[in-house]
Amino acid sequence: MTDPTRTFYAAQLPAREPRRKLAHDIDCDVCVIGGGLAGLWVARALARRGREVIVLERGRVGGGASGRNAGFVGPGYAEPLEGLIRRVGIGHARELWALSREGVEIVHRAVHGGALPHVNPVAGRLLVHRVDEERLAQRQVELLRRQFATPVELWDTRRVRDVLHSPEFHQALYFPDAFHLDPLALVHGLADELERHGVRIFEDTEALSADLAGLRKSMAASGGRVRAHHVVLASGVPSGRVWPAVGRAVIPVSTFVGVTEPLGEKLGAAVQFPGSIADFRRAGHYFRRIGDRLMWGSGISTRVGTPAGLERRLAREIGATFPDLAGARIEYAWSGTMAYAAHRMPQIGLLRPGVWIAAAFGGHGLNTTALAGELVASGLVEGDRRWELFAPFGLVSFGGPIGRIGVQASYWHMQMKDRIRETRAREAGRRAPPAGGDHPHDPHPSHTTVAS
Repeated sequence: MTDPTRTFYAAQLPAREPRRKLAHDIDCDVCVIGGGLAGLWVARALARRGREVIVLERGRVGGGASGRNAGFVGPGYAEPLEGLIRRVGIGHARELWALSREGVEIVHRAVHGGALPHVNPVAGRLLVHRVDEERLAQRQVELLRRQFATPVELWDTRRVRDVLHSPEFHQALYFPDAFHLDPLALVHGLADELERHGVRIFEDTEALSADLAGLRKSMAASGGRVRAHHVVLASGVPSGRVWPAVGRAVIPVSTFVGVTEPLGEKLGAAVQFPGSIADFRRAGHYFRRIGDRLMWGSGISTRVGTPAGLERRLAREIGATFPDLAGARIEYAWSGTMAYAAHRMPQIGLLRPGVWIAAAFGGHGLNTTALAGELVASGLVEGDRRWELFAPFGLVSFGGPIGRIGVQASYWHMQMKDRIRETRAREAGRRAPPAGGDHPHDPHPSHTTVAS
């Protein structure tokens, strides 16, 4: 059995000594609560604008979802594009989509600049259909190209199966500007860079309470008190102690990731595409090559923790999708707890004078954490108002335990609909030649990854 507390990423990096805890009272310009990717990108953007920044992390930097996700970087949000258009209109949706692409570029510049070691970015992403639906795929490509100015290509079934040897896959959308990377190496690289530039990061330091009224904010933390002109709430799943409404508006959702044993040439016979891959189901599979291993992710649960038998479940899913990989052993398996908002959009913006939020990044991919850092920093320092594009997606309460039950039931309902739809499509395919699809499916799926 694998160790559910140890990820493949952690096994590849040298052990690190814990950073110091806060042990005295301290003053600064900005206090960032949360040392995951969102908090680190915020701190980076603020430090580059000359602000004195302190980061409080209640655990270890990279110990949460930021260092345990699949490492996908691409445009879009967890809320599918069609849903976004229905919610805010085509013009507003274009602006939000453009921001997501800006986030991709921020990460791209950082990881290709040579200052972040061991990140290992690999270009390209495929979003694949599990049902033969060529006309729908064509409409998706046309929408993204014409309305959202996004570089994207339509791959037909033959081209997809040239690089993914599975009867489960049909057409795909190829995003050349997307990429994947090692997220834990990214977290450590950003934290090390911040400390070189004077940002102080305190680990094992939880914000216990806060007085956020007035010009000078005060946070009581384990080990001392922090006084700051501005506070940024950037914790993954907040405790609610600092701002209770934030805690009620974010729900912890787990998803599961495994990495196989080394597979040698066997992997190349099944998966030749070097980039990241996800299917178009609302809660489908996502995977990528890491050398001669396969990383595989799936599942959503409102129960926090790693379930028994996870390795066997992930191995069965791989074998069912790629018959050539049947029997491949999972060497590492773990869960990651994401922070989700009810509207499936990130929460970015100004809560009250001097108090900012950058939270709820579950399922979006890593680009949105970088984008949040830029929007908060430019808003705080320069008065940039682009964060207001996220104003329609405020703090919506999940409704406590009943809300969690509803989220889990919704996921099971989506799974059932996907199975029924695929079964019907296979039966129709046996009766007649494939004719493409015309069902009202979302043109952009969720990034069902463990995100910060």
